[in-house]
Amino acid sequence: MLDLNRARILREVARLGSMTAAARALSYSQPAISHHIARLEAEAGTPLVVRHGRGVRLTEAGRILVEHVDDALARMADAQERLAAIAGLRAGRARVAVFPTAAAALLPDALAALRTRAPGVTVSLTEAEPPGAVAALRAGEADLAVVFAYPHTPPDAGTRLRQVPLFDDPIRLVLPGDHPLARADRVHLADLADETWASGCERCRGHLLRACRDAGFTPRVAFATDDHIAVQRLVARGLAVTALPGLALGLHREPHVALPPAPELGRRHVSVLLPDAPRPPAVSALLDELCAAADTLTNDTLTNELPANEPPANDTLTDGTLTVGTLTVGTRAGGIRPGDPSETAGT
Repeated sequence: MLDLNRARILREVARLGSMTAAARALSYSQPAISHHIARLEAEAGTPLVVRHGRGVRLTEAGRILVEHVDDALARMADAQERLAAIAGLRAGRARVAVFPTAAAALLPDALAALRTRAPGVTVSLTEAEPPGAVAALRAGEADLAVVFAYPHTPPDAGTRLRQVPLFDDPIRLVLPGDHPLARADRVHLADLADETWASGCERCRGHLLRACRDAGFTPRVAFATDDHIAVQRLVARGLAVTALPGLALGLHREPHVALPPAPELGRRHVSVLLPDAPRPPAVSALLDELCAAADTLTNDTLTNELPANEPPANDTLTDGTLTVGTLTVGTRAGGIRPGDPSETAGT
């Protein structure tokens, strides 16, 4: 491989016509210039200069090399400028893989703050549950992975990955608003052994099954969907009970569901995973903003107790039957049935 610095010296020799002049221009001694040219000729395997009068001139090989040196030095200058831009956050790229509720609750604030701080940085987002996000990180397809895990979940980090904790996300029991335990001070999971359940992603479903087994029963899971809004609507209509993270309930809470305390459901740990190696400035900046957004979530959402279920003021709740406009939600067994059209709709 040809040494680019020696090729630059050759270019100066060709421009000035002598090694002595090149030595003065480059603040080298004349013997040092001669030494570098000799080494470059050894690397090239052919003479690059010949003596001509009191100076030197390029051989055909030397002329070809100098032509390419100009292009190589221009590319190096461009690369140095781009590196300086990245180091100064005037450019750069960060790729993040994130699970769906964090993509909605955490990413927008983090990305907005990063745009203000470093508008030249480009961020790409891939939505993936934790196993997929970790796989993307290990494959080099993502720079950061926002993941969650339960205390019993095998660690995602493993070797060559660093874990940065963000927050703990409490898991909440979600019951229909007319459920007999809807306003209980505390619910034991064993009291729900005969219920029909809805569950979320594979990791969340595994946590639910484990919590119920620890309570002495295997839940009858009839509905499985990653859509936390769909799950809540199933519950609101008396078709199931479920457990959802506080993060999901902070994004959307369906009317007429109840969230009584159920400590046996525990909580999940949300964190960022990234390679255990020096990070590009853009990736470090995104990590900073993710941590700041997580602090805001912790202060504004997760630490605030979600209110107990109460029907809106314009709706009516009588003998376990909730009337909402022209629909009446009866007992869980009765589901939804037509109501009296003369009743006033709630808002």
